[in-house]
Amino acid sequence: MNLRQKIADRLILKASTHPVDAGDLVRRVIETPSGNVDIWAAFPENNPNLATDTLLIKFPGTGGRAERSSSHPAEFWENLKCISWTINHRGYGQSDGPPSLQNFVETCDSVWSSALQQFPDHRIVLYGNSLGCLSALYLSSKSRASGIYLRNPPPLVELISKRLRYNWWNFGMAQLIVKQIPDRLNPQKNARQSQCPALLVQSECDSLVPTRFQDLIADCYSGELKKIVLNGADHGSPVPEPQFEEYIEAVTWLGHRVSANQPLLKTN
Repeated sequence: MNLRQKIADRLILKASTHPVDAGDLVRRVIETPSGNVDIWAAFPENNPNLATDTLLIKFPGTGGRAERSSSHPAEFWENLKCISWTINHRGYGQSDGPPSLQNFVETCDSVWSSALQQFPDHRIVLYGNSLGCLSALYLSSKSRASGIYLRNPPPLVELISKRLRYNWWNFGMAQLIVKQIPDRLNPQKNARQSQCPALLVQSECDSLVPTRFQDLIADCYSGELKKIVLNGADHGSPVPEPQFEEYIEAVTWLGHRVSANQPLLKTN
């Protein structure tokens, strides 16, 4: 890894490795060509012996940890029996380091291959929160996923260029950073190649990824897309109580679209 990549990773990623209480989640390990990745699984009714028909693969945001995850939004999918995997990218949690955007594609490919091997007859749903949307969109662009949930997705190139353009030094730094972002993680390009039903959950007052930037991705999406805007919410805000029913309806919509898709997924 060169110095420019290290600088970009340091500015974009907020990796941590300290112990985190995972509660009832169960740790699994996936091998990649250059290191192991840990995932944390949640089972229906916390029972790993119950039969399932759907796998939910979740990617947290830049400072997120899989150990803090849950099966959300699967609790609202009454017509699906869902197991969830939440991924710690390399350098996060117990996954082998170092943390780098350069490792994301390899990790995603390994996770997808392992999912198909372990759950060959399951529907697979992708979930991305903030930076995690880049991983989810990458996989949806090259696979027959049954659905995708996106929360405040960032178009990194445009977002970084906009925020660091105000003087010559910042402009040069922005150019350095964006050139280190792998093209295969470009969310607009991947959105154009994604066909599965998508739910986009936006925070109206997102101070980190304003909705006008998120819409750059939404406007490219090729498949069916439903959008819900959380009124007055910032980037990490919970669903506002007055909108909870509306949110459940949107999540249920995605669950119905997923259940309408046939399992037995194949990669392109």
